[in-house]
Amino acid sequence: MENQDKKRILIIEAALKRFAHYGLSKTTMTEIAKDISFSKALLYYYFPDKLSLYVSAIEHLMQIISRDLVKSVDKTKTATEGVLKLLQKRQAFIQKYYNILESSQIIGNELPDNLAEKFHKARTFEFIIIGSLFSRGVTNKEFAISDTKLATEIFIDALSGIHFNILSKDKSMFPGKEQFKQIFLKEKMFADIFLNGLKIKQ
Repeated sequence: MENQDKKRILIIEAALKRFAHYGLSKTTMTEIAKDISFSKALLYYYFPDKLSLYVSAIEHLMQIISRDLVKSVDKTKTATEGVLKLLQKRQAFIQKYYNILESSQIIGNELPDNLAEKFHKARTFEFIIIGSLFSRGVTNKEFAISDTKLATEIFIDALSGIHFNILSKDKSMFPGKEQFKQIFLKEKMFADIFLNGLKIKQ
């Protein structure tokens, strides 16, 4: 890795820690520079403003999460275990990085277009990984599914419905930490019921 790339990654990792702990609004470029003993001018050389650094930190975080999810899911013995592990890991990441995710809602209209694209990519990745688990379940004669793509769409739509329903009841735009716990509990119960329905009966 070239020296410039190393410096860029160091800045992004330092920013990610700050954003995750304090959120976007309470983090300054000065604090990030101080954390890694860089000058503020060097930070602005790589990132023109705090928002562009935030976008890069989100992208970096998504890469970390994706790698970790693939590794965790690959270790599971059954497709059912894989889907439940995915939900569990996703919840753990949301709790750990709650402040950085919440910031993406707070800045609203100021949100850069390419950040929306990154969130879309994350949803696409989730669709692919759940679809691959359903296909694995069919191959291993764990599930009886005639159309894995449709089953994946229904599963993800239902999870989105749980999320939306809890938010609409509380009239909030982004879940609080307690709401995330409710969402996870309902997601897990729904997944248990849904996956049990797919299983080949002995």
